[in-house]
Amino acid sequence: MIIEDDTKQTLKFIAWLIGILVLLYLVFLLVFYKASAPERNETHQLNQIALQKSPITKIERNYHLNRGVNSYSALGQAKDRSKYYFIYLPGTKKAYLLSADKGVSEKNVARQYTTSRPTDKIVEVNLGWYKNKAVWEVTAKNSNGNYRYQLYEFKNGNLLG
Repeated sequence: MIIEDDTKQTLKFIAWLIGILVLLYLVFLLVFYKASAPERNETHQLNQIALQKSPITKIERNYHLNRGVNSYSALGQAKDRSKYYFIYLPGTKKAYLLSADKGVSEKNVARQYTTSRPTDKIVEVNLGWYKNKAVWEVTAKNSNGNYRYQLYEFKNGNLLG
């Protein structure tokens, strides 16, 4: 079977096009991987500090919030099964340990938000640091697709204005 020159040229062009598209895809993956490296490093550093400097022996969940102060947080469990939140501020190298019993949980904040705005869909809930206190930030989308952000105090669940 003899392949015409036009067909050979077309196959060669398609092969080059596929090769270029695969290369572009790999470059984009590398760019996104490198761009997320600082957050991965900060989260890793947070977990190391929390495990070394607090009663936490097992990390269950990580959070990140940047409201003027960049903060990374972790929910963890101690040997006695009590739960703690550990908030780390990499800019100042300060850390705060909060007993989960002495504050409002992520679930309760989400429930409180849903009660006040039943048509919104919660996208994410994060724990962090804002104006020298621990806060929960609820990110949600309304029915128009617009994002809403609300902050709640960790200690009592009060909505911050």
